Amino acid sequence: MKPPAEILGARRQATQLVSADAVLKAIDQVAVRMTVVLAEQNPLLISVLEGGLPFAGLLLQRLDFPLQIAHVHVGRYGHETRGSQLHWYSKPRVSLAGRHVVFIDDILDQAITLAELRSWALEQGAAAVDVCVLVDKQIANAKQRPLQADFTALSCPDRFLFGCGMDYQGYWRNLPGIYAMAEESDDNSAEGQR
Repeated sequence: MKPPAEILGARRQATQLVSADAVLKAIDQVAVRMTVVLAEQNPLLISVLEGGLPFAGLLLQRLDFPLQIAHVHVGRYGHETRGSQLHWYSKPRVSLAGRHVVFIDDILDQAITLAELRSWALEQGAAAVDVCVLVDKQIANAKQRPLQADFTALSCPDRFLFGCGMDYQGYWRNLPGIYAMAEESDDNSAEGQR
């Protein structure tokens, strides 16, 4: 079965905002900052599936200190462009009690999902909780978010983004660069309220 024409068209009409090389350089830089802060903390890094997986994979290769990894699989979107209630699909199998937890995700938009994850981790007994994102989306009300990222690789404009874990209708998470939907079909809030 061939991919839908709309999916192929979205890629053709999109604008590349960040090249694959620039993404890797930004990940190198955030890894250095994380190493300075976390190298002695025995952290538990938790990838937020599905979007955080590509970023986490690249980031973990650059962290040369003892750490453990886990994942959470949560969702608020499905294939929709606006979020709803948080749905849990899987939780970490390791205890968070007393740990310095770092959630790794693709994008910080409205920060609703990451704020809920942070609260949940603290309820599980985490000693500290940080958030690391590939992209901090420059939304109009960014200062009113329920949390800010502790580690950020890149900042991008308030556009519908895909690539590097971010998707368009479940596709294009695999692209090594970051793309923005064409302006004429862009919905600035379409990436949703993560």
